[in-house]
Amino acid sequence: MKKISIFVASLMCLQLAHANQILLDQKEIDLGNLSNIETNTSVDKIVSFKRTDATPKKVKLKFAFNSLQKDCVDFEVKVEEIPESKKIVCEASNGGSFVCEEKIFSGLYNAKTVCASEGLTRVENQNEITLNFAKAVKLAPEASEVVSISIQQSDMNSDKTEIKGQVDQSHSLNKVKNSPFGNLIIFKAL
Repeated sequence: MKKISIFVASLMCLQLAHANQILLDQKEIDLGNLSNIETNTSVDKIVSFKRTDATPKKVKLKFAFNSLQKDCVDFEVKVEEIPESKKIVCEASNGGSFVCEEKIFSGLYNAKTVCASEGLTRVENQNEITLNFAKAVKLAPEASEVVSISIQQSDMNSDKTEIKGQVDQSHSLNKVKNSPFGNLIIFKAL
């Protein structure tokens, strides 16, 4: 009985793992916002994908995540008074002389909105990563692999993420590396 319950539990875990995999069947996949909006904590996710023979050589993954930035969180209107002023204004006339007269400029009030206090605001950052399978092993029509990417944000004040790829299940050996030229993960058969 104990063996049967262990077998059922492991089968359920395996089904749950396969249910959470995203099929790589398009050239572009939008993962949406990966942040937890309820807790406002930094992103620390592993996203699993199923690669088949129908997977394009390059798949662009788009995603968003939240971060905090310093910004104005309260505003107030300040009125600045510009007082009345008098000036002697001169205009050139015939023969090189000038005609001058006193002009009075009336005062005015200039209202402007200024920041009353600074704090933190939540902003949504857009990001994308390309999975390159051009040098990966070619899969047979019924074969599949499970690959995953790890997306980590150091803290909520950071608008950058660290992304790593790996092969979780495969019948062949693969090397996975991040390209130094942007958000690109290269999967290569060994």
